[in-house]
Amino acid sequence: MKQTGVEPTVPELIGIWQDAAQAVHDLCTDVTDEQWRAATLCPGWSVGDIVAHVIDIEQLMSGVPQPEHEPDWSALPHVTNDLSRVTEVGVDRRRAMDRSDVLPELEATIARRRAQFDAVAPDEEVIGPFGNRTTMDRLLRIRIFDIWAHEQDIRAALGRDGGWGSPAAAVAQEQIIRALPYVWSRTVAAPQGAVLRVQITDDRLARDVAVVVADDRKGAATEPVDDAAVWLTGTWPDVMRLACGRVDPADPEVRSRLVLRGEPALVEALLPALSITP
Repeated sequence: MKQTGVEPTVPELIGIWQDAAQAVHDLCTDVTDEQWRAATLCPGWSVGDIVAHVIDIEQLMSGVPQPEHEPDWSALPHVTNDLSRVTEVGVDRRRAMDRSDVLPELEATIARRRAQFDAVAPDEEVIGPFGNRTTMDRLLRIRIFDIWAHEQDIRAALGRDGGWGSPAAAVAQEQIIRALPYVWSRTVAAPQGAVLRVQITDDRLARDVAVVVADDRKGAATEPVDDAAVWLTGTWPDVMRLACGRVDPADPEVRSRLVLRGEPALVEALLPALSITP
């Protein structure tokens, strides 16, 4: 899989993370009460809930003590598993807060987290989103992907399209592409030697990549070929929304915007497998 160019360094990723988080803040500085409560593509979450989520995750990872709060789970049918219960607590706790209090909390959280990142050596291991040890590079890429995807949730809810070619978008796209070997070989369980080709058609972040199931049954990067077992072509927004689980891959309207070629069974297995976010 061909890279987009020179990969950003850890200090550069810190700057991209800060810009992504600030974009979430800035999108909401002039919203109305109705817009703050507008539903997003994340089930059960409003624009304000997305902002609360960004605050909550960064605070949890920075070690900020969290107040005791127990949501009324019976009123939250979109919470369906343990992970969603964890991420819902901080969101629900802020639902009764005014945005004039939530947005300054986001700004303070960005500043605190930036100071923490700057104090860590680029090659030092840190605690990841799920309590595991990881590298700064990997942590920042995960957080940039998550925050930028939520920026797009907010933009869609507010009708403010944009941000598709930003540095954070490029990091998010690379995260999706890096997941393709696992998706193709393990989730789809494509046969040995089968090639998946994905073309992203976009003036901002066009890509043409391919992965193959190697002899060890693991996915690996390969050169794009015309006789791929499955060939998926779509715009960057469509591919992103598939990867983030924001659209139903069985929806005829979604499918009408994609070009799909190849073995029907593998095509049908691939589309839901592309959803790589928790």
